[in-house]
Amino acid sequence: MSRSVIVAVCATPGKPLGDTDDARHEYNLSAAETLLAEAAEKGADIACLPETFAIQGIPGAGENPRWYEPFPNGPTSARFAQIARRHRLYLIVPILGLENNIRRNIALVFDRNGKYLGGYRKVHVTVVEHKTWKIVPGDEWPIFELDFGRIGITICYDALFPEAFRILALKGAQILFHPTVYSMFGEVGWEAMMKSRAIDNCVYLCTANYGIGDADPWMPGMCLNRSSIIGPDGIFLADRGRYRGVALAELDLDRPRMVLSGVNYRDKIWNHRRPDTYGELATYGYWVQNESPIDPPGEG
Repeated sequence: MSRSVIVAVCATPGKPLGDTDDARHEYNLSAAETLLAEAAEKGADIACLPETFAIQGIPGAGENPRWYEPFPNGPTSARFAQIARRHRLYLIVPILGLENNIRRNIALVFDRNGKYLGGYRKVHVTVVEHKTWKIVPGDEWPIFELDFGRIGITICYDALFPEAFRILALKGAQILFHPTVYSMFGEVGWEAMMKSRAIDNCVYLCTANYGIGDADPWMPGMCLNRSSIIGPDGIFLADRGRYRGVALAELDLDRPRMVLSGVNYRDKIWNHRRPDTYGELATYGYWVQNESPIDPPGEG
């Protein structure tokens, strides 16, 4: 049996063109729209954009109330719902959102008809997001039921917390999407984390970050990009490298990960879990001792 789905991650430009904030904002939206059309033309069933893609390259955007949009009825939501409907494509659209006057870093999910299915509100926000941007973290790990299977979403700084990925996998997610603006911890750490999150949870992991142009130089400190699709065995199935564009792969969600003479890895590991011994994960740690879940450093 085979259950095939074509997945795309879109690496939008890290440096938008334009002399004004409004021009840069429109450039970001238009660039995303172009990449989504490319993904759809190549047969994608679902596509994901990078974290807060609409305000990339706009100085001080996170502190400015004008860039926080209501959802799902704001202008960016309306525009990308229409794109989803036009291309018959599931979309993951990460924005700075405004929910009952509460600021959120949220990834919106639209179905093939442009219907809003819900959103993932970033749980692990950074110090800058919390104290400077005044973003309020979410506290739920939603699963989205699509016509081909179940997906979950994490955003950037969430990558440092393996519990997030395990919860989503235990709730049945087969594909995890990870929009990000990652660069700080370097490529070796990023690749080790992403591979381990896919391997440990036996899921496909799809990351979307910002890229450079074909003739642009890259150097440490810039967005890492590496917009990628990683298999449950840790193998890269598609990877944009440093460059903007679309990474796309066809996944078989019914293919088990077989190890040790025909043993299904996920079934074996899941059956050997001991949740009765894991209580300390929720009762012990830095934030319990220091009465603050927002103080550790982080980037994206």
